[in-house]
Amino acid sequence: MPPIRVYLVRHAKAEARAGDDADRRLTPDGRDGFAALVARLRGRLAIRGVIASPYARARETAELLAAATGAPLEVDPRLAAGACGGAELLALARAAGDGAALVGHNPEVAEAVALAAGRGLEVRPGTIAAVDLGAGSAALAWLEAP
Repeated sequence: MPPIRVYLVRHAKAEARAGDDADRRLTPDGRDGFAALVARLRGRLAIRGVIASPYARARETAELLAAATGAPLEVDPRLAAGACGGAELLALARAAGDGAALVGHNPEVAEAVALAAGRGLEVRPGTIAAVDLGAGSAALAWLEAP
């Protein structure tokens, strides 16, 4: 079975914590920085679907990605902050299939990237990681941040 490429995305820079964490929105800088990153990566992104955490900051990030790529967007509560770990995130990506972009949170995204890379890497807000998933394997292809 040939590998599939999926994208793991940490939500862009969000407002400081105040009130309900799920309601935190993107900052203008976070929105602009992520939009610029997606524009810069346009030729490297082969996204066929975007799946987002239900948290506002992840949904907003996913909306930007979906609008730029023309991919459909869905929300999945399994991507909410603290709902799964890195291995589970990779399993969700594998099930979503080739070209899926999963938009979530740290530490989950950083854990999944570390499993694919074989070492810990910094996963800043707005980071996009391309991961190639084979039969029982994961390999980091590239990692880009705003």
